[in-house]
Amino acid sequence: MWSIAGDFNLDVSWYTKRGILSGIYSATEVYMSQDKSEDFLNTWVFLDQRLADGRSLGTTIGRMGQYVDYAGHNIFNVLRSKGLKI
Repeated sequence: MWSIAGDFNLDVSWYTKRGILSGIYSATEVYMSQDKSEDFLNTWVFLDQRLADGRSLGTTIGRMGQYVDYAGHNIFNVLRSKGLKI
């Protein structure tokens, strides 16, 4: 599905994005199986909310990855400044 949307990235986020999307898809299928609203209107609202959650989760995970990378580099730099051969 991501390929259809034009996303051909093959980095670490490949797994994250597909995991988030499969969770949204599964949750929406379960919700839809119990939805009695006309034309599954409540399911569409549910899906829109989950997609918004997924976007914010993806952003948060990306920021956490950047922080971990930054912190890791800083730790190595401090250790090197203390004379460790890393």
